[in-house]
Amino acid sequence: MSSLEKLTTLSNEISKNTKILTDYLSSKGLEAPSFDVDGLDEFPISPEDEEPFKARLALIAATKELYDISLGPKESLRYLAWDAANNLSLQAVYEFKIAENVPLSGSISYQELAEKVNVPLLKLRPLIRHAMTNHIFQEPVKGYVGHTRTSRLLVEDKPLHAWVAFYCEDLWVSMTNVVKSMKKWPGSQEPNQTGVNLAFGTDLPWFDFLQSDEALAKRYNLAMQSVGGGEGFAMHHVVEGYPWAGLPDGATIVDMGGNQGYISFAIAEKFTKLNFIVQDTAGMRTTETIGAVPENLKDRVTLTTHDFFTPQTVVADVYFFRWIFHGFSEKYCIEILQALAPALKKGARIVINDGTLPEPNTVTYLEEKTMRTMDIMMQVTVNAREREVDDWKELFQAADQRYKFLKAWKPEKSRMWLIEAEWDPEAGAQVE
Repeated sequence: MSSLEKLTTLSNEISKNTKILTDYLSSKGLEAPSFDVDGLDEFPISPEDEEPFKARLALIAATKELYDISLGPKESLRYLAWDAANNLSLQAVYEFKIAENVPLSGSISYQELAEKVNVPLLKLRPLIRHAMTNHIFQEPVKGYVGHTRTSRLLVEDKPLHAWVAFYCEDLWVSMTNVVKSMKKWPGSQEPNQTGVNLAFGTDLPWFDFLQSDEALAKRYNLAMQSVGGGEGFAMHHVVEGYPWAGLPDGATIVDMGGNQGYISFAIAEKFTKLNFIVQDTAGMRTTETIGAVPENLKDRVTLTTHDFFTPQTVVADVYFFRWIFHGFSEKYCIEILQALAPALKKGARIVINDGTLPEPNTVTYLEEKTMRTMDIMMQVTVNAREREVDDWKELFQAADQRYKFLKAWKPEKSRMWLIEAEWDPEAGAQVE
């Protein structure tokens, strides 16, 4: 396709998918999102609305590509290099509580705002006007600042505010130290040899460092609320996406690193012939969590203490890990799998619910960008990574030849995958 044809094709695709979206919204009496201060935050379209949902994703990809082509490769690269300024102005908005000091209705002069946030006018105004290029604040009258929907969300949406704070305040400096950490510790798989460790001068692994700072831990936990329960991460994808009904009556599932047991509760509610043992470290088994199993599940779900790096003692049919492995490098993932071996019986299944990297150019732009970004962020914080399907196969084989990789699949509309392996003691038994 010639470059001129590409421009026309993208333009036509944008027009076609915009019409699908607007026709759908009009038929439902709905509005589109808007940066107007009282506008909608998100498109009111769920994955169940298949045609408009796919049209929106296609529109995002096409508009991004057309934007980049319109800039051209040379200018695109220049813009990419100085995009850090976006983080800078957003960080200033957070740090100086600018959004909180702009009235929710009406506007405030730059001078009055500068006095309220204690930042000199000539330092403050450039930062705010830069933020405006990202639809954060507006200038309804020259010299005055008012909210857009985006800036107002910083005041009203606490998890989203924490997300912004976490990435602007806590991880930004860590990201700038990743390349330095790669040079200092070439090929390291250790969780305390990262950009975080250089940025904050700590020897602690990321999650230990989090817990050492109460304010940081609170900010992190609140930030994760803004995505953890989002579409594509909901528990029902696991409940519906794995063939739990095919397990024998009375089968035991060990929920490894299962926190407070919520996923086990959800599966046990639907599949009443299955039993669950939720294991996590002692820190997760406080007086507040012990006995927190719903009354109707207490005969089938138990909360227990176990560190998955230590040898497993519970013989079970399934060992289930949800969002565990992407937080560890190969070295430690192998240790986790090897620690299971003492308890594994023939045919025992290991089921992992985690992110999986797509093959390049096989998913929507937004999904690929999200997963590639997540992959990098795991390196920033814990020296780990996201994995492709072949990586999962290799991980099981590296841990023990007696692991037989079965398959990996993504339940419909889920953002997370299910990865399954089986224990076969007769296949390539290793000498202990």
